[in-house]
Amino acid sequence: MYYYIFDVRKCKNRRQIETIKDKLTELGISGEFVVPDRIRPARDLAEQGVFKGYSTIVAIGSDDLIDEVASIMLSKQQVFGVIPLGASENIHKIIGSNTWEGAAENLRFRKVTDTRVGIINEQHVFFSYCEIDLDRPAALTVEFENFVLQAKAKEFYIANQFPNFKKRHPNLLDVIMKSVDPKSTTIWGRLKKAIGTANVAKDIDLTLVRTDGLRVFSPRQLQIRVDGRVAAKTPATFGISQKTIRLITKKNPTTALAEIHR
Repeated sequence: MYYYIFDVRKCKNRRQIETIKDKLTELGISGEFVVPDRIRPARDLAEQGVFKGYSTIVAIGSDDLIDEVASIMLSKQQVFGVIPLGASENIHKIIGSNTWEGAAENLRFRKVTDTRVGIINEQHVFFSYCEIDLDRPAALTVEFENFVLQAKAKEFYIANQFPNFKKRHPNLLDVIMKSVDPKSTTIWGRLKKAIGTANVAKDIDLTLVRTDGLRVFSPRQLQIRVDGRVAAKTPATFGISQKTIRLITKKNPTTALAEIHR
């Protein structure tokens, strides 16, 4: 039984709404459709679908809707499906489909993958990545389990799955920082001595650390964005979920997924 949380605002027009519903009916996977609003946000609707006993909960929309529903689906027995509308390229790669039609077919001819997600402040989840919004270089203090980095950063990303970046460790986040001073010993020196999972690219102002958790502090409060929306502000804690989501993906997708094969 399928339960669709449908952000109809992401459709180009009314006709597309009906086209999507007709496609799902054609595939034999029609079900209950609900539309999130201010009174009934996607999170509440997802909990309602679980409570009603639906076996498959599907988010139809962009990254913000997908992430919101995903936060409810952690550790649930129900399967989670995605039909991207106006979603990032990264979401398409994760599910293994470039179009909403292909994503709908995934639901019918499906593969279920136990997938981890990134978590901000133990509340907000993200499938792809989040970034600290830096309108100008800012001093950051980044605490890992065994060491601390301090640098003036131009760009800072915490990624579960970063665009065009192969994920090597499904149980770790990729922390990517571009700093102002490539000769900064506060980054370069400490990384060389710190842990074996830290790597520095050929351009040494670009730092990559793989970790299961970190905390970020800044002298001034900075916004943390996921798919362009503000999810939180510094200081903030980031981690990889210990629980998993039973995500529907394409059978034998060509893209690498952050997954644990059951």
